[in-house]
Amino acid sequence: MRLWRLVILALGGLRRTPLRVALTVLGVMIGSGALVSMVAFALGVQRMAEAPFEMLGLLNNIEVLPGKDDAGEARALDDAAIDELAALPGVAAAYPDIRAAGVKLLNGDTATRAMAVGVATHVPMFGEIDELLLAGHFFESGEKPEALLSVALLRDLGFESPQEAVGSVLRLEADGLSPTDAKTFAYEHKDFTITVIGVYGMPRMVPGFHHRGVLVPMGLMKEIPGIQASLAMASLRAGKSAMGAGYEKAIVRVEHFADLARLEEQIRTMGFETQTLLERLDDMRSFFVFMDAALAAVGAVALVVAALGVVNTLLISVLERYQEIGIYKALGASDGDLVTLFLAEAGLVGLLGGLGGLALGRAVAWALGTAVNVYARSQGVTRTFDIFAFPLWLLAATVVFSVVVSVVAGVYPARRAARLDPIRALRRH
Repeated sequence: MRLWRLVILALGGLRRTPLRVALTVLGVMIGSGALVSMVAFALGVQRMAEAPFEMLGLLNNIEVLPGKDDAGEARALDDAAIDELAALPGVAAAYPDIRAAGVKLLNGDTATRAMAVGVATHVPMFGEIDELLLAGHFFESGEKPEALLSVALLRDLGFESPQEAVGSVLRLEADGLSPTDAKTFAYEHKDFTITVIGVYGMPRMVPGFHHRGVLVPMGLMKEIPGIQASLAMASLRAGKSAMGAGYEKAIVRVEHFADLARLEEQIRTMGFETQTLLERLDDMRSFFVFMDAALAAVGAVALVVAALGVVNTLLISVLERYQEIGIYKALGASDGDLVTLFLAEAGLVGLLGGLGGLALGRAVAWALGTAVNVYARSQGVTRTFDIFAFPLWLLAATVVFSVVVSVVAGVYPARRAARLDPIRALRRH
């Protein structure tokens, strides 16, 4: 039987009971719509979680921490070690990761606390960093006393907008313990005058950029007291000099992502410990795989329930079409032809339901996405949230799965139709 003729016969069979078939298609549509919208939600959340890392190019970074060499001696992460890391083939840049919690920012008489983060101004900003800049510009090469403010600090400092903050002069106050010689520390308090050159907005989950942070050049950051106190204390407890204890962490940025594993292993052989965001993302992706599977299972259950409607519709169709089936057999139709015909009807129900489910899933996603963004606006959040993702493979898989489930559901009614005795079927009125 040719395909086009099979489709015409299947459509003719479905048109006999349009209301019943429409309700069955609606059931499949709701099931496939639930499946595609749930999986799209999981994929959308995963995309939102991974987007900041990819946008900023953070996947090319290796976090380096102090370690021990082959002899078991502690390996300090000092300026000499960072220069050694920067000289490795394939390394684009290496710089210390320095931050100081609780520094005080003052705009006249208005003050607030912030996290100071050192920025290597000689290193080009990575990724699509301009997308995060709300006003002003980023650091140029040099060590001028400049700063970038997080948008979360503006109101605390008396600014109404990012544009108003750019160009203002602030005071930065910090205090802490700094080593004065091999065994002694001194309490220091320092004031710095800094000029705001820009305001940035950063997703909270991105490491290295505190959501209430102030970014300052690395040269100025190294002058803040207390930034090496913890490592200096540890060095002193180990019976060594408190001077030159180094930094708690450094960042090594590789030129090509393909070199990440090789350079990480090479840095470990130098006596340092390493971490990469890729490792953290792998753990996060494992969670999302579980969430994808769980939501897909819930959607699949809805589709399987809809398949029971397909079974019911085709069984009733078999009972109502006894004479028609008998005529087909009398004209020479084989059992296989009848099985194919009823499976084609089931497949058409699944196809129509699957395509309708895609439309229903997109409508649900649009409604929920609009509701989420409206609520976010009411809470003062200006960012637009796109919490659903509909890749082409998901759309195709949903339709195929709907057709397969419907065809499987139609196997029993089709086999029952094929087993009918044509003589008894023709006698039935």
